[in-house]
Amino acid sequence: MILTIYTEAFFDSAHLIKNHPGKCAYLHGHTWKVSVWVKGDSALIDSSGILWDFGNLKEITYKLDHKNLNDIIEKPTAENIALLIYSECKSGNNRLDFKVRVYENVISKTSYCETGDF
Repeated sequence: MILTIYTEAFFDSAHLIKNHPGKCAYLHGHTWKVSVWVKGDSALIDSSGILWDFGNLKEITYKLDHKNLNDIIEKPTAENIALLIYSECKSGNNRLDFKVRVYENVISKTSYCETGDF
């Protein structure tokens, strides 16, 4: 049986986009929203009954919270932040499929998943 779980987290951080032609070239902040979907076979559920711990996303976003993202990612665009979070989710979980969506604000977002939209 295939299971899909969903969780989300928020973090606050600042960034600037070098060489951007607009105001994003200047240091500014966001309250980011991160949504994560995890899909896997029920045979992968651990002895606690968990496919993927919801707390994992909080641990990942904690590393980004109240930071200047330029100190963490060379080009801290929403796209690259989604790829970073995806990579962190996937680390040690190669048998699970992930979809990560990062919201820079309520109308601007980007998504990443390896296997297509699920």
